[in-house]
Amino acid sequence: MYLKHFGLEHQPFQLTPDADFLYLSKAHNRAKSYMEYTVWNRDGFVVITGEIGSGKTTLIQQLLRSVDENVLIARIYQTQLNEVEFFQAILNELGLDPFKAGKVELISMLNDFLLEQYAEGRQVILIVDEAQNLSKRVLEELRMLTGMETDEERILNLILVGQPELKNLLDAPGMEQLAQRIRFRFHLSALDEDDIQNYISHRLEVAGIKKNKSSTVPKIIKDECIPVIYRYTGGIPRLINSLCDTALICAFVENKKTVTAKIIEEAVNELQWVPYHERIGIKALKGKPTMAVEFDIPAKLVDLMHDDVREYPITEDATTIGRIGTNDIRLKDEMVSGHHAKIIRFQNNYFIEDIVSTNGSFVNGRRIRKCVLKNGDKISFGPYRMMFQMDTSEYSSEAPPTDTAGSSDTVVSIEDTIIGGPAAANH
Repeated sequence: MYLKHFGLEHQPFQLTPDADFLYLSKAHNRAKSYMEYTVWNRDGFVVITGEIGSGKTTLIQQLLRSVDENVLIARIYQTQLNEVEFFQAILNELGLDPFKAGKVELISMLNDFLLEQYAEGRQVILIVDEAQNLSKRVLEELRMLTGMETDEERILNLILVGQPELKNLLDAPGMEQLAQRIRFRFHLSALDEDDIQNYISHRLEVAGIKKNKSSTVPKIIKDECIPVIYRYTGGIPRLINSLCDTALICAFVENKKTVTAKIIEEAVNELQWVPYHERIGIKALKGKPTMAVEFDIPAKLVDLMHDDVREYPITEDATTIGRIGTNDIRLKDEMVSGHHAKIIRFQNNYFIEDIVSTNGSFVNGRRIRKCVLKNGDKISFGPYRMMFQMDTSEYSSEAPPTDTAGSSDTVVSIEDTIIGGPAAANH
């Protein structure tokens, strides 16, 4: 509806994945290179993770359009399957009729097909999208598939693509053999604030924005909009598309030729969005009972490693923790990742989120990705042991105490988690 108004030939911010509009940020370009390496070298088991809307599916589409006729690709995107259904889905994608065969027959059928393709000089790649939904039994079958090879090279290459939960799934106890077979593993991060401007300009250029009389491309979305866009989208491409598309509609309705920060705010109101970090907070806190009061509750991390008392106040809405100096809390140890975790404060609740760390973040001995924090929780980052404390003593008795009792979950100690020994904890 607004294309002619802005001098565009195509929708610049459509939500459906389109490889023509793929913007190769540094992270996207690296993920693309890993996927292409699998194709070129017949030597790869690649895992790509990323948040919803980060561009994973668009990367897959880009790969599909770039392969030559000697490469056969089976793409599985329905992953809530048992082992038999999973093999049937693969063989069906490869053009076979597997639906009357049992599991042993399916494996034999797949192996024969792969050997036949290899003999004819063709390469077969299996891409599993939404792989975070795979069951452990299907993952075990995938491990077996990675062993299909001749004396010289593999006859099946794998690319697993999924949300961040996939990383936790592959790092879970019992998955060591599969994890060791992974050739490349990469997390597709969101765009940073500086990259959002380039992303928007790229999509407008692909959409065919017409040059004005001075032969320069007019700037439809002003630079002042970028910090606001980043605040509400967190750099997630799909959210950027949704917000920018709504903003263009708002500008069109008001007969404006450019989008200002004020129009972006109007679009945010139309979408009824909150800032991105609060949005993530709502998702993490959904369905979890936490203390809700009308005043800010001070919180801190107390170091349990050293004899001298070391405390780290949590004073920001988002407090980052890691090894390098750009973090709000710096923990100097090689077992701690550069950016390891962050603690987010939202409406007097606190929760912790692991930032795709190498060695994981643990709360009360359990490895977590996102977790609501309660007063007295024990947190571990590498060798660091800390306690999360909220100070409610200065407030009235109307603020209910945090109840950490009554949980039916077994609490596993950090030591047992690392060495795989039996776990028993009494609290």
